[in-house]
Formats: sequence, structure tokens, C-alpha cells
Amino acid sequence: MTRRKWIITLAKMTAEILTTSLMIAAIISFSQTYLLLWKPHWFQAFFLNLKELLVSVINMADIRVRVSDYQNQNLLEALAEPYMYSAKVLLSVLIVSIIAGLGLSVMTALLPKKIQSAIKEAAFFFESIPDVIALFSIQLIIIWIFKKSAILLVNPVGYMENIYLLPIAATSIIPSVILFQMTFFAIREEQNKPYVEFAASKGLTRLKVLTSHIFRNVCVVVFSNIQMILWMTLSNLLITEYVFNMKGIFSFMFRHLGSPEVLASCLLLIFIPFYFIEYAGRFISARMAGQGGRIKW
Repeated sequence: MTRRKWIITLAKMTAEILTTSLMIAAIISFSQTYLLLWKPHWFQAFFLNLKELLVSVINMADIRVRVSDYQNQNLLEALAEPYMYSAKVLLSVLIVSIIAGLGLSVMTALLPKKIQSAIKEAAFFFESIPDVIALFSIQLIIIWIFKKSAILLVNPVGYMENIYLLPIAATSIIPSVILFQMTFFAIREEQNKPYVEFAASKGLTRLKVLTSHIFRNVCVVVFSNIQMILWMTLSNLLITEYVFNMKGIFSFMFRHLGSPEVLASCLLLIFIPFYFIEYAGRFISARMAGQGGRIKW
């Protein structure tokens, strides 16, 4: 990518971040002033609230939050541990989902068509299960096994310590299924293209054709849709933190619902890294598609 394209990309990403910041502040300000909507001074109250909120977010390092009955703490210091906890879980879920979705789609593509149909139907069934029901079911199964055998496979609820294994495994199910369906459909489309028939005519096995030729094009589909995967994972994490009593960033936000500057700051700290991951996904997909790193807009 040339220097000019890098500058254009950086400018567009900055504009998106600033727009997102303004929208977050506007939504929170509106939620605080909507009762005055039909009053003559509503717009003045809304604009004043919005201005104060933006100033607070710009000076995020000066925001203080109550961490106990007798102690206040700097927001960034108080948020560091729950933010990193949620980031570790979110990143792990993303990695597990991509590996599981791609791996399952490749293995399924090598199986007979009858078995492929059965796996697709099973995937459709798991996709139709609501996230909350899936999480509660896994939690109840762990507790039921413990009651019957006195063997605690994993800690089903976070209380005094941070838990990772069960939340990551449970949260990865739906994104993995969606990714499997997406990549398997892409594989089926690629298998009908002339270059696959040409590779097969040269004596290459199905596995060799799949891993050496088709898989690269399928990965382009995954990285092109990285934004959708991220949003899906983030929405699942919100539910997961509540169900498993995790002390992550969403739990931190719930404890400070009455503080608009804390909510706005937390939302920005969640969304901003998403833009970098999304643009990285676009860059990788463009490189894999042979576009020399040119990002499509």
C-alpha cells in the first residue's frame, strides 16, 4: 500500500472513530434529556449535556469512580483489570471460533454428501438455539455432573476468581457454527470452479486441492466478514458475563449505569479496538485475494 493510501485509510478510520464517539455521546445525552423533548428548552439542555459529556470523555484520565464505600479511584486504573479480562476472553473466543469454524468446514467438505447434510442440519439446529438458553444449559450440565459424581469439571460461576475455560467454550459455540456455515458454503462454491477441476485432473487429491487452493480463497471470506464476527462475539460476551457472574467490562458498566461519562468512556474503549481489527481483517483479505493490500471501501 502506498503512502497516499495509508494516509487515506488512516483519515477514514479516524473519521469513523470520531463519528462513533459523537454518536455514543449523543445517545447517552438524549437518554438523560428525553423527558424534556417537548419542552422549549430541550435542545439547549441536550446540547449542554452533550458538550459536558464530550469534555469529560476527552479528559477521561480525570474521571473518578467509586470502588468502595470509602474509596474513589481513577477510571482508567479501576477499569484496567475488568477491561483486560474481557479482552482476553473476547480474543480467545474469536480465535477459537475461527479455528473451529474453518476446521469443521474443511473436515466436512471431505466427508460423503449424506454426512455433510446431517452436519449442516445439526449446525442449523445449534444456530437456532438462543444464546441465553445455550449458556444456561451448559452451566446446568456442569452443575448436574457435579451433583451426580462430585466431580467439578470446570468452575461454572466466577466469584472470587476470574474464570476462562467455560465462558470461552460456551461463547464460542454460536460464532463457530455461523463461521462453519459461511466457510462451508464458500467451499462448495469454490469446488464448482474450473481451477478445481483442473487441479483434480493433474492428479491432486481432494485434501490437497482443498488445503492448497480452496482454503486460501475461503479464508478471504472469513477476514472479509471479520466485523460481523466481532459484533456477534461481543454481543455474546455481554450475556456471558451476566450468566457466569464475570467481573468484566460489561459488569463494570452495569455497576456505574448512573454515570454517563463512565458509560461513554467504556463504550469507546470497547469500540475503538474493533476498528483496528476490522481494518486488519480487510487488509489481510485483500492481500490473500492478491490485491496487493488494497482495501476496498
